[in-house]
Amino acid sequence: MSYRILVIEDSKTQLLAIKNCLESEGYNVITACSGAEGIARAFKERPHLVISDVIMNGINGYQLCRLIRNEAELSDTPVILLTKLNANIDKFWGLKSGASCYVPKEPGFPSLIKSVRELLAIIANEPKLRLINDNTELMSQDEINNRLIQILEKLLFEATIIDEVRKIGEDILDLNIIAHKLFNLLASIFNYKAVSLIVNLQRYSSIITDASNENNHRIMQNMGIAISAQLGLPPVQENIEVSHEIFDDALTVPIDISGQRMGILIISPENNYKFKISDDKLFKLISEQLSVILRLYGEHIQKSGILSK
Repeated sequence: MSYRILVIEDSKTQLLAIKNCLESEGYNVITACSGAEGIARAFKERPHLVISDVIMNGINGYQLCRLIRNEAELSDTPVILLTKLNANIDKFWGLKSGASCYVPKEPGFPSLIKSVRELLAIIANEPKLRLINDNTELMSQDEINNRLIQILEKLLFEATIIDEVRKIGEDILDLNIIAHKLFNLLASIFNYKAVSLIVNLQRYSSIITDASNENNHRIMQNMGIAISAQLGLPPVQENIEVSHEIFDDALTVPIDISGQRMGILIISPENNYKFKISDDKLFKLISEQLSVILRLYGEHIQKSGILSK
Protein backbone atom coordinates (compact mmCIF):
# COMPACT_ATOMS: atom_id res chain seq x y z
CA MET A 1 0.00 0.00 0.00
CA SER A 2 1.08 3.61 -0.52
CA TYR A 3 1.65 5.30 2.80
CA ARG A 4 0.73 8.93 3.15
CA ILE A 5 3.36 11.20 4.76
CA LEU A 6 2.86 14.82 5.85
CA VAL A 7 6.01 16.98 5.61
CA ILE A 8 6.01 20.34 7.41
CA GLU A 9 8.89 22.66 6.52
CA ASP A 10 8.97 26.46 6.17
CA SER A 11 11.89 26.43 3.70
CA LYS A 12 10.45 25.81 0.24
CA THR A 13 13.83 24.51 -0.98
CA GLN A 14 14.07 21.98 1.85
CA LEU A 15 10.40 21.06 1.52
CA LEU A 16 10.81 20.26 -2.18
CA ALA A 17 14.00 18.26 -1.54
CA ILE A 18 12.35 16.14 1.17
CA LYS A 19 9.21 15.68 -0.94
CA ASN A 20 11.21 14.49 -3.96
CA CYS A 21 13.29 12.14 -1.80
CA LEU A 22 10.23 10.52 -0.23
CA GLU A 23 8.33 10.28 -3.52
CA SER A 24 11.32 8.53 -5.10
CA GLU A 25 10.81 5.87 -2.38
CA GLY A 26 7.19 5.42 -3.47
CA TYR A 27 5.47 7.41 -0.69
CA ASN A 28 2.50 9.73 -1.16
CA VAL A 29 3.65 13.11 0.20
CA ILE A 30 1.47 15.92 1.55
CA THR A 31 3.18 19.24 2.33
CA ALA A 32 2.67 22.25 4.60
CA CYS A 33 4.76 25.39 4.99
CA SER A 34 4.02 26.19 8.64
CA GLY A 35 3.07 24.49 11.88
CA ALA A 36 -0.47 25.89 11.78
CA GLU A 37 -0.99 24.68 8.20
CA GLY A 38 0.55 21.35 9.16
CA ILE A 39 -1.95 20.80 11.99
CA ALA A 40 -4.83 21.65 9.68
CA ARG A 41 -3.54 19.25 7.00
CA ALA A 42 -3.04 16.55 9.62
CA PHE A 43 -6.69 16.77 10.68
CA LYS A 44 -7.90 16.82 7.09
CA GLU A 45 -5.59 14.22 5.51
CA ARG A 46 -4.96 11.89 8.48
CA PRO A 47 -1.42 10.91 7.38
CA HIS A 48 0.29 7.72 8.49
CA LEU A 49 3.42 9.68 9.46
CA VAL A 50 4.37 13.32 10.10
CA ILE A 51 7.81 14.80 9.42
CA SER A 52 8.37 18.30 10.78
CA ASP A 53 11.18 20.80 10.86
CA VAL A 54 11.95 22.03 14.40
CA ILE A 55 12.82 25.69 13.86
CA MET A 56 9.79 27.40 12.30
CA ASN A 57 8.05 30.72 12.80
CA GLY A 58 4.83 30.51 14.80
CA ILE A 59 4.28 26.95 15.97
CA ASN A 60 7.66 25.20 16.09
CA GLY A 61 8.28 21.48 15.75
CA TYR A 62 8.27 20.78 19.50
CA GLN A 63 4.94 22.55 19.96
CA LEU A 64 3.45 20.87 16.90
CA CYS A 65 4.48 17.47 18.24
CA ARG A 66 2.85 18.21 21.61
CA LEU A 67 -0.34 19.31 19.89
CA ILE A 68 -0.51 16.10 17.87
CA ARG A 69 0.08 13.98 20.97
CA ASN A 70 -2.72 15.79 22.83
CA GLU A 71 -5.36 15.33 20.12
CA ALA A 72 -7.27 12.04 20.26
CA GLU A 73 -7.68 11.87 16.46
CA LEU A 74 -3.95 12.26 15.85
CA SER A 75 -2.24 10.98 19.00
CA ASP A 76 -1.14 7.63 17.49
CA THR A 77 0.47 9.28 14.47
CA PRO A 78 4.29 8.88 14.53
CA VAL A 79 6.23 12.16 14.33
CA ILE A 80 9.78 12.61 13.10
CA LEU A 81 11.47 15.88 14.03
CA LEU A 82 13.96 16.87 11.35
CA THR A 83 16.57 19.55 12.07
CA LYS A 84 20.11 20.81 11.57
CA LEU A 85 20.48 20.95 15.35
CA ASN A 86 22.33 18.01 16.83
CA ALA A 87 22.88 18.83 20.51
CA ASN A 88 21.76 16.37 23.19
CA ILE A 89 19.46 19.00 24.71
CA ASP A 90 17.64 19.35 21.36
CA LYS A 91 17.14 15.58 21.18
CA PHE A 92 15.95 15.60 24.78
CA TRP A 93 13.26 18.21 24.12
CA GLY A 94 12.25 16.47 20.92
CA LEU A 95 11.62 13.20 22.72
CA LYS A 96 9.99 14.95 25.69
CA SER A 97 7.57 16.57 23.23
CA GLY A 98 6.47 13.10 22.12
CA ALA A 99 8.51 12.71 18.95
CA SER A 100 8.98 9.15 17.69
CA CYS A 101 12.54 10.00 16.69
CA TYR A 102 14.82 12.95 16.08
CA VAL A 103 16.73 12.97 12.75
CA PRO A 104 19.42 15.42 11.59
CA LYS A 105 19.18 17.01 8.15
CA GLU A 106 21.83 15.68 5.80
CA PRO A 107 22.44 15.42 2.06
CA GLY A 108 20.20 12.77 0.50
CA PHE A 109 18.35 12.26 3.81
CA PRO A 110 19.55 8.65 4.44
CA SER A 111 18.77 8.78 8.18
CA LEU A 112 15.32 10.17 7.45
CA ILE A 113 14.51 7.40 4.95
CA LYS A 114 15.74 4.77 7.42
CA SER A 115 13.54 6.19 10.20
CA VAL A 116 10.52 6.43 7.89
CA ARG A 117 10.87 2.77 6.89
CA GLU A 118 11.21 1.65 10.51
CA LEU A 119 8.19 3.60 11.74
CA LEU A 120 5.97 2.53 8.84
CA ALA A 121 7.00 -1.09 9.45
CA ILE A 122 5.72 -0.72 13.01
CA ILE A 123 2.44 0.68 11.71
CA ALA A 124 2.05 -2.26 9.34
CA ASN A 125 2.41 -4.68 12.26
CA GLU A 126 0.18 -2.78 14.70
CA PRO A 127 -3.52 -3.20 13.84
CA LYS A 128 -4.50 -0.80 16.63
CA LEU A 129 -3.09 2.04 14.56
CA ARG A 130 -5.51 3.44 12.01
CA LEU A 131 -4.69 2.70 8.38
CA ILE A 132 -5.61 5.00 5.53
CA ASN A 133 -8.43 2.83 4.19
CA ASP A 134 -10.55 2.94 7.32
CA ASN A 135 -13.93 4.67 7.42
CA THR A 136 -13.02 7.52 9.80
CA GLU A 137 -15.15 10.54 8.89
CA LEU A 138 -13.02 13.51 7.92
CA MET A 139 -13.78 16.97 9.29
CA SER A 140 -14.94 19.84 7.12
CA GLN A 141 -12.66 22.83 6.54
CA ASP A 142 -14.68 24.93 9.00
CA GLU A 143 -14.37 22.21 11.64
CA ILE A 144 -10.62 22.02 11.02
CA ASN A 145 -10.27 25.81 11.34
CA ASN A 146 -12.30 25.86 14.55
CA ARG A 147 -10.23 23.02 16.01
CA LEU A 148 -7.01 24.80 15.06
CA ILE A 149 -8.21 27.96 16.83
CA GLN A 150 -9.04 25.90 19.92
CA ILE A 151 -5.61 24.25 19.84
CA LEU A 152 -3.80 27.59 19.54
CA GLU A 153 -5.87 29.10 22.35
CA LYS A 154 -5.11 26.06 24.52
CA LEU A 155 -1.39 26.33 23.75
CA LEU A 156 -1.40 30.03 24.65
CA PHE A 157 -3.34 29.33 27.86
CA GLU A 158 -0.94 26.57 28.89
CA ALA A 159 2.06 28.78 28.17
CA THR A 160 0.51 31.51 30.32
CA ILE A 161 -0.10 29.08 33.19
CA ILE A 162 3.47 27.76 32.98
CA ASP A 163 4.79 31.32 33.12
CA GLU A 164 2.60 32.13 36.15
CA VAL A 165 3.76 29.04 38.05
CA ARG A 166 7.40 29.85 37.36
CA LYS A 167 6.90 33.35 38.77
CA ILE A 168 5.91 31.82 42.12
CA GLY A 169 9.51 31.03 43.02
CA GLU A 170 11.39 33.77 41.24
CA ASP A 171 11.84 36.18 44.17
CA ILE A 172 11.72 34.65 47.69
CA LEU A 173 12.20 30.93 48.36
CA ASP A 174 9.96 30.79 51.42
CA LEU A 175 7.53 27.86 51.64
CA ASN A 176 4.65 29.90 53.06
CA ILE A 177 5.05 32.54 50.36
CA ILE A 178 5.29 29.86 47.66
CA ALA A 179 2.10 28.21 48.96
CA HIS A 180 0.29 31.57 49.22
CA LYS A 181 1.12 32.46 45.60
CA LEU A 182 0.22 28.96 44.45
CA PHE A 183 -3.17 29.06 46.17
CA ASN A 184 -3.89 32.48 44.66
CA LEU A 185 -3.13 31.09 41.20
CA LEU A 186 -5.28 27.99 41.77
CA ALA A 187 -8.15 30.14 43.07
CA SER A 188 -8.06 32.17 39.84
CA ILE A 189 -8.47 28.97 37.80
CA PHE A 190 -10.51 26.54 39.93
CA ASN A 191 -13.42 26.97 42.31
CA TYR A 192 -12.22 24.90 45.24
CA LYS A 193 -13.35 24.38 48.82
CA ALA A 194 -9.94 23.14 49.99
CA VAL A 195 -6.43 22.63 48.67
CA SER A 196 -3.26 21.28 50.30
CA LEU A 197 0.40 21.39 49.36
CA ILE A 198 2.54 18.73 51.05
CA VAL A 199 6.30 19.24 50.63
CA ASN A 200 9.03 16.66 51.14
CA LEU A 201 11.70 18.21 53.38
CA GLN A 202 13.73 14.96 53.58
CA ARG A 203 13.55 14.47 57.36
CA TYR A 204 9.84 15.25 57.45
CA SER A 205 7.04 16.67 55.31
CA SER A 206 5.25 19.95 55.77
CA ILE A 207 1.60 20.57 54.87
CA ILE A 208 0.02 23.93 54.06
CA THR A 209 -3.73 24.14 53.43
CA ASP A 210 -6.21 26.72 52.21
CA ALA A 211 -9.93 26.09 52.71
CA SER A 212 -13.30 27.84 52.71
CA ASN A 213 -13.95 27.09 56.39
CA GLU A 214 -12.39 25.43 59.44
CA ASN A 215 -14.13 22.09 58.91
CA ASN A 216 -12.94 21.81 55.31
CA HIS A 217 -9.47 22.85 56.46
CA ARG A 218 -9.39 20.06 59.05
CA ILE A 219 -10.64 17.42 56.59
CA MET A 220 -8.10 18.42 53.94
CA GLN A 221 -5.25 18.46 56.45
CA ASN A 222 -6.08 14.91 57.53
CA MET A 223 -6.42 13.77 53.92
CA GLY A 224 -3.01 15.26 53.19
CA ILE A 225 -1.39 13.35 56.06
CA ALA A 226 -2.97 10.05 54.99
CA ILE A 227 -2.19 10.46 51.29
CA SER A 228 1.40 11.59 51.89
CA ALA A 229 2.00 8.41 53.90
CA GLN A 230 0.46 6.28 51.15
CA LEU A 231 2.61 7.94 48.47
CA GLY A 232 5.88 7.52 50.33
CA LEU A 233 6.58 10.94 51.83
CA PRO A 234 8.20 11.34 55.27
CA PRO A 235 5.78 11.90 58.21
CA VAL A 236 4.07 15.28 58.31
CA GLN A 237 5.60 17.50 60.98
CA GLU A 238 2.50 19.50 61.89
CA ASN A 239 0.48 18.31 64.89
CA ILE A 240 -3.02 17.85 63.49
CA GLU A 241 -6.12 16.40 65.13
CA VAL A 242 -6.89 13.02 63.56
CA SER A 243 -10.13 12.69 61.58
CA HIS A 244 -11.36 9.98 59.22
CA GLU A 245 -13.52 12.28 57.07
CA ILE A 246 -12.48 12.67 53.44
CA PHE A 247 -13.44 14.55 50.28
CA ASP A 248 -14.38 11.83 47.80
CA ASP A 249 -14.21 14.32 44.93
CA ALA A 250 -10.62 15.42 45.58
CA LEU A 251 -7.95 15.33 42.89
CA THR A 252 -4.45 14.28 43.97
CA VAL A 253 -1.28 14.75 41.90
CA PRO A 254 2.26 13.77 43.01
CA ILE A 255 4.92 16.41 42.36
CA ASP A 256 7.92 14.52 41.00
CA ILE A 257 11.14 15.46 39.28
CA SER A 258 13.98 13.19 38.09
CA GLY A 259 12.45 10.25 39.91
CA GLN A 260 12.26 12.10 43.23
CA ARG A 261 8.95 12.85 44.96
CA MET A 262 9.10 16.52 45.91
CA GLY A 263 5.57 16.68 47.27
CA ILE A 264 1.86 16.26 46.63
CA LEU A 265 -0.90 18.64 45.60
CA ILE A 266 -4.52 17.89 46.57
CA ILE A 267 -7.58 19.91 45.59
CA SER A 268 -11.30 19.44 46.24
CA PRO A 269 -13.83 21.38 44.12
CA GLU A 270 -16.74 23.40 45.40
CA ASN A 271 -19.90 21.41 46.09
CA ASN A 272 -21.82 20.13 43.06
CA TYR A 273 -18.85 20.56 40.71
CA LYS A 274 -17.06 17.62 39.15
CA PHE A 275 -13.59 18.03 37.72
CA LYS A 276 -13.44 17.58 33.95
CA ILE A 277 -10.62 15.95 32.00
CA SER A 278 -9.38 19.42 31.04
CA ASP A 279 -9.23 20.38 34.74
CA ASP A 280 -7.25 17.22 35.48
CA LYS A 281 -4.72 17.98 32.72
CA LEU A 282 -4.33 21.59 33.83
CA PHE A 283 -3.83 20.59 37.47
CA LYS A 284 -1.13 18.12 36.39
CA LEU A 285 0.54 20.82 34.26
CA ILE A 286 0.72 23.12 37.28
CA SER A 287 2.14 20.31 39.41
CA GLU A 288 4.82 19.53 36.81
CA GLN A 289 6.00 23.14 36.79
CA LEU A 290 5.81 23.35 40.58
CA SER A 291 8.28 20.47 40.88
CA VAL A 292 11.11 22.70 39.69
CA ILE A 293 10.28 25.34 42.32
CA LEU A 294 10.16 22.75 45.11
CA ARG A 295 13.52 21.33 44.04
CA LEU A 296 15.03 24.83 44.18
CA TYR A 297 13.45 25.33 47.59
CA GLY A 298 14.91 22.03 48.81
CA GLU A 299 18.37 23.03 47.63
CA HIS A 300 17.95 26.43 49.28
CA ILE A 301 17.06 25.07 52.72
CA GLN A 302 19.90 22.54 52.58
CA LYS A 303 22.47 25.23 51.77
CA SER A 304 21.11 27.62 54.38
CA GLY A 305 20.96 24.92 57.07
CA ILE A 306 17.33 25.69 57.90
CA LEU A 307 16.50 22.04 58.65
CA SER A 308 19.37 21.69 61.08
CA LYS A 309 18.26 24.58 63.24
